[in-house]
Amino acid sequence: MEKTFETPGSVRLSVQNEVGLVAITASRTEETVVQLEAQSPGAEELIERAIVECRHSGGRDLVVVKLPQQGMRFIRRNPVTVRVDLPEGSDVTVVAGSADVEVSGPIGAADFTTSSGDVTTDDLAANLTARSASGDVTVGAVGGDVKVQTASGDLRCSSVAGRAVFTTASGDIEVGAAAGQVEIKASSGRVRLGELAHGARVTNVSGDVRVLTIDEGTLHVRSVSGSVSVGVATGVDLHVDVETMSGEVRSDIPLDDKPGSARKDALVELSVRSVSGNVEIERALEQVA
Repeated sequence: MEKTFETPGSVRLSVQNEVGLVAITASRTEETVVQLEAQSPGAEELIERAIVECRHSGGRDLVVVKLPQQGMRFIRRNPVTVRVDLPEGSDVTVVAGSADVEVSGPIGAADFTTSSGDVTTDDLAANLTARSASGDVTVGAVGGDVKVQTASGDLRCSSVAGRAVFTTASGDIEVGAAAGQVEIKASSGRVRLGELAHGARVTNVSGDVRVLTIDEGTLHVRSVSGSVSVGVATGVDLHVDVETMSGEVRSDIPLDDKPGSARKDALVELSVRSVSGNVEIERALEQVA
């Protein structure tokens, strides 16, 4: 099945597909093209019953793609590939069970819900919300806020312009750069943060926490058995409150250092509590990879 809609402005896209793939491509176009491809003989019936429509809502075009839910009468799951080409800057909402979600090109805001499917996107101009049980979430630069929650999936984001909230049980978390406040709650996954402009609050039970550089603000870390490593930018006023019961504390920075005159108003407050993990404080590199 293929349908084409005239959508001269950015659209709002809503897709529901339990099994298979959702592939979305955003580009400079004034049309939205939807293609449904059956990946098994049983999926043909699902496509025949699918809803694919475009209607005007809230001053914008709303494109809806909805595959029927696969109930008990389907002994085997029948995968369907949903391909959508749409104008760049469009907002995207996807509900998928085990279907993977792949987004290429710049979009606006995004809201993803999956059970075991992976989510991969390019850059977003606005906010990102994602929920997954075991699927990984990998995104490019986010121009707004980020809120991602998984059970065992990994979370990776190249940069965040707004506030970022990440929650996971056993997945790893990696953020390249964050311009706003970051809040992370994890159990056993590793946490790696690149450049922090305004600090973070990190709670992790047994995973390691690594911060490559913090420029300003408060870094609040609570850990049980994972190690904590923090790189502090040059020339900032550093206030340290670190405590670990059985781990070691090592600092390459004399804690009575005075800030350099170029950044005399910048303050980093470091608060770390750990039961058995080691804590290391060092001077951040000039360039963070």
